[in-house]
Amino acid sequence: MINPFNKPLEHLEEEDLNKLIDEEISEGLHVEYKEDFPTHLGKIVASFANTFGGWIIIGANARNPRNVPTSFPGISMTRDPKDRFRNICRDHISPVPIFSSKLIKKSSDPDRGILVVRVDESAYPPHITKDGRIYRRNMEGSDPLAETDRHILDRLFEKSVHNKNEVKAFVNRKLQKTAAEEVLFRVVCCPVPLNLDLIKPFFVPERITRLKKMAQNIWKHTLPKSIRFHPEGFSFELENHRLEILRSGVITYSCPIPTSLKQLNRQSEPLELDFLDYRALQMALLRTLKLTREVYRFAGYMGLFIPKVSLENILNKGLDDPKFFDFYLRFPQPQCTYSDIILPYGFSPVEVKEMENSRQIADPLLGYIYRCFGFEALDTHSLARGELSR
Repeated sequence: MINPFNKPLEHLEEEDLNKLIDEEISEGLHVEYKEDFPTHLGKIVASFANTFGGWIIIGANARNPRNVPTSFPGISMTRDPKDRFRNICRDHISPVPIFSSKLIKKSSDPDRGILVVRVDESAYPPHITKDGRIYRRNMEGSDPLAETDRHILDRLFEKSVHNKNEVKAFVNRKLQKTAAEEVLFRVVCCPVPLNLDLIKPFFVPERITRLKKMAQNIWKHTLPKSIRFHPEGFSFELENHRLEILRSGVITYSCPIPTSLKQLNRQSEPLELDFLDYRALQMALLRTLKLTREVYRFAGYMGLFIPKVSLENILNKGLDDPKFFDFYLRFPQPQCTYSDIILPYGFSPVEVKEMENSRQIADPLLGYIYRCFGFEALDTHSLARGELSR
């Protein structure tokens, strides 16, 4: 997607808007100017998402034959413009596309501001508006056009299916079973769609040092000291303990989960069971999710990603969470009946994008894990705990 500002959205200031005037950036395939919120805003947003992405600047005066901005009078901020934009998208587009926005206050009038919105090209098109139509940008003008070409519509749906299948295949390769006999937990966080150069430039000393410090701070210096570099990125690794950060934005963490034998004094029959350390499980997931968000923020990536987890060698084992320990005293055969599990996607990438913290992402995934060990009624509980859950 073309960036008319040549700088990230979050770094924009009021003086950056003058670049659009000085360089006479006109409306078209990638840019749209509006003086205020138009009634057909949902169509504009959907058309950008269904094509190549683009920028919407609300509070601009571009009423001239060439559709170039001449000034930025701004819009009233009595009603939060960012909330208005978000609500319009929520009420008029399905599914809601990914977008980011920044409200730039006018220095000459603090009660007015300019809303700059970046709409990402969708990895999961098409986005359908409330009138039941699919809109795309037109090369010859700025207005969104309802798409009726069956071939183009088919390509939009194929793009969505292709991206989903590509990510699933890649993640499943990362989660292939190892030869280890101990309980092994793995987490893969993968951007959607895959981008081989999401973190660019990657192999520069300052950036590598920053990424290493992020990981070491989150893991509180418990990561392996051995670091190996390869063409796709680098990894901390020692036997089955491994954290991998790739320039594609894929982050993979694997570690053994400690177990301990416990004697259960059950009324029906005594039982000795090997229990997994649930704290180690939760912390491994939360740390990986926290690092993923920090790396993406550092790289300026605000798009979609998918987290997926696996557990190996868990047959006939239990999960030692005291919150649910009574289950093992009552249930006839409480052992896990699965040898290995690769969890299904608990939510869509768009839902992950909207979740505010690592705990919200971790809870559904941990819920699947707990159910594999026999626990059922988990909906009222937060399973992800600890200082890293924010």
